[in-house]
Amino acid sequence: MSIKYNIHKNILEGKENICINTVIDEVFYSIPIVSDNGHYQMYLEDLKIHGMSIVTINDIGDGTPDDSMWQYLDNAEQLVIDKYGSDQDKLTALREDRYVRAMEAKTPYESMKVAAPVIDTTPQEIKDKYRHLPMRR
Repeated sequence: MSIKYNIHKNILEGKENICINTVIDEVFYSIPIVSDNGHYQMYLEDLKIHGMSIVTINDIGDGTPDDSMWQYLDNAEQLVIDKYGSDQDKLTALREDRYVRAMEAKTPYESMKVAAPVIDTTPQEIKDKYRHLPMRR
């Protein structure tokens, strides 16, 4: 079985709406990002098992990290640059979010194998800002 999710963002009545689209057992689902939704929980579990390679996104919206998890895609920084240029505030927010999750061993960085490259490539300025976080082992 092939597992694929597509994060879809659009503007409805002036407000950004985010959902995750997928097909499960030949049935299309538009999954709201709600913590107690069973399909959303399955999405998070699939990320833990299969990694971010099962996720695609067409538009990053305002570029702010959110619960859709788009910011953990390998090409997340490029997506921000493509849409907003070299907006340092957006790039810094993205890097900080990834670093904190990696240091706290949260999805998708539970494995040190996955987290280490994020931690190692994070700029020292961000590491210094979050030096209060315990060292990951």
